Amino acid sequence: MKLGYGNYGMKGVDIFEALPRLQSMGYEAMEVCARDGWQTEADSFSPQDRNRLAALLRRMDFPAPPVMESLDVCAAGQERTAMLRRAEASFALAGDLNDGGGLSVVTTTVGDPDPGWDAGRWQVRDGFLELADLAGRYGVIVAAESHAGSHFDTPEKAVWLMDNTRHDHLKLNFDVSHFVAQGIDVRHSVELCTPHAVHTHVKDGYTRDGAVCYQLPGEGRMDLTGYVSAVKEAGLAVPVYVEVSRQVSERPGFDTWKTAQFCYNALNKARTEAA
Repeated sequence: MKLGYGNYGMKGVDIFEALPRLQSMGYEAMEVCARDGWQTEADSFSPQDRNRLAALLRRMDFPAPPVMESLDVCAAGQERTAMLRRAEASFALAGDLNDGGGLSVVTTTVGDPDPGWDAGRWQVRDGFLELADLAGRYGVIVAAESHAGSHFDTPEKAVWLMDNTRHDHLKLNFDVSHFVAQGIDVRHSVELCTPHAVHTHVKDGYTRDGAVCYQLPGEGRMDLTGYVSAVKEAGLAVPVYVEVSRQVSERPGFDTWKTAQFCYNALNKARTEAA
């Protein structure tokens, strides 16, 4: 199992500085964030920088980087037109950064609006299907992410989406924290989601007074060794990427590099114990 890190939790850090430093810690993969305000945002990351980043990843023997997005999958009208244009730009980014080192993946939650599940599940399905059709033109896979606090929030709903789409360019992002925070068993989540997963995040979390609180992997109560063992037993063949929540990265005094090292140490220890 390879361990990866995302620059979602490193908003102010130059990615060309971050990559070698993360590799020196032991990381073997990196995810790039295409959201507004990040260096690697699709509309502002130049063709020259894309070529430079793809070449650096190749020299470091890192796989093609998954791209983290935040698309409003169920948007309508002019908002939908804008969302699809944004999606197309991020699909192109994912393809440009893929120098033959694996799948090109763009991950997104349902976003806003978030229709209720009973009445809105078909709207969610149709929204993801349109994105998958568009992604197919770029050779990209959309990874749908269940999210605590949304209506698309459980392993069962994730599997329903897969069963009711069966599209080559639509799979799952598996972020165990969204299930752990709701008290859902880790092995149950792994067993349901990993057969459809092409991308995965790891962090920890819990719910207090109705609010979801995210933590670093190794900081909370989740048994990381048990998680790694379950993922290995399930045969998940993609890297596990640390996602540092903005709840953590925007705290006063947040230390980017200390955090990255803490997460690597915790996950590498779990990886060693699971082996």
